[in-house]
Amino acid sequence: ILSADTIPCTKCRYCVPGCPMHISIPDLFTAWNSEQLYGKNARYQTYYEKYANAGNPASACIACGQCERVCPQHLSIIHLLEKVSESFDR
Repeated sequence: ILSADTIPCTKCRYCVPGCPMHISIPDLFTAWNSEQLYGKNARYQTYYEKYANAGNPASACIACGQCERVCPQHLSIIHLLEKVSESFDR
């Protein structure tokens, strides 16, 4: 599990208020991380959809960069949202 390809998001939520698309970035990352750690499972898709429907899916990202400017982990959020979208947006 320690070598799993996960997103090192700390869920500080600094990225959320400035997102013009109102994407719940940390929650979508949590769904993706869970799938990476434990494999495909309907539960992670349901979790993703809960937060995607509350705001917008990862595919709604317009790559404005607002989130990346405030991320204390310096994550490539735009690229990571693309990976999340490939996994969950159908």
